[in-house]
Amino acid sequence: MISNDMVERACSEVGTYTDDQMMKEFDRFFQQQPGICDFVSELTGESAAEIQELSLFLSYMVFKAAETADPRGLSEVPADRIESAFHDSESWIDRIEKAQDQGVGLEPDDTEPFLMQYVISELNQPLEDGSLLEDEQKGEVFFVLRTVISSFANKPNGKETKT
Repeated sequence: MISNDMVERACSEVGTYTDDQMMKEFDRFFQQQPGICDFVSELTGESAAEIQELSLFLSYMVFKAAETADPRGLSEVPADRIESAFHDSESWIDRIEKAQDQGVGLEPDDTEPFLMQYVISELNQPLEDGSLLEDEQKGEVFFVLRTVISSFANKPNGKETKT
């Protein structure tokens, strides 16, 4: 699991980047994790530009936190793990909707709680133009990021895999 300290360390480091450093970091992210980047781009392809940009930026931050937590380095996330995480996220959303319809509670999602907390916090922040995301937009970005986090966490179908 990625600790809160690792998330904060990644945020602090990225916060010091110049625009040029940030561009280089994004290039490195796209080169090292093309499957994740393609997934995010494809899933947000018909969304507003700010949704695409926010989804890619938060995916980079998940990558950076995962990289900070594992000094051995990250291997490229394979497409089958991303697909499995995507289906797991769909199933999780279905369970939430059924629980709401039945008026019962649902156990919290334990997939990388500190990364999830970071994502939720960022979704509630104003965008660069000062506007706030609508609930539907927050849900869209959250779904994408839950899938990205699950992909990096090696937890397709909710089970940690050994690499």
